[in-house]
Amino acid sequence: MITQTSLKTLLGYEPESGIFIRKVRTSNRIKVGDQAGSFDKAGYLCIRVHGKTYKAHRLAWLYVHGTMPLGEVDHINGDKSDNRINNLRDVTKSVNQQNRRSVKGYSRDGNRWKAQIRFSGKWRHLGCYETEQEAHEAYLAAKSEVHTKAREQ
Repeated sequence: MITQTSLKTLLGYEPESGIFIRKVRTSNRIKVGDQAGSFDKAGYLCIRVHGKTYKAHRLAWLYVHGTMPLGEVDHINGDKSDNRINNLRDVTKSVNQQNRRSVKGYSRDGNRWKAQIRFSGKWRHLGCYETEQEAHEAYLAAKSEVHTKAREQ
């Protein structure tokens, strides 16, 4: 596993921008001063170090805090490419799942809108509403009660 010292020898990190810069030439394709990394299929910036590929947000955490995160690294604003240190937090898988953008908490159910929320591994029905906005508001109200560490969506 990579250490903070080894990482800082190979890469520079700009906490305000979240960008990693190469300090060492490790191949013919890589030049000192190049921005490090490429995006994977899921939209995360990945950087190869010592033959192993790491997600840039995990390397940012190591670079600043000196250890790899204990849990998952959450992008607070939901942007997977935003690796500024103030946009990252070490959280449990459960908290990180609460912030998935693909989960709106409501859906069309015939002519009405059904709101629901997942909590402690179970779906909780919040009701059916005439408008999408009402269902969304019901979801946000429930989310603020049960997902206390999540950001609003």
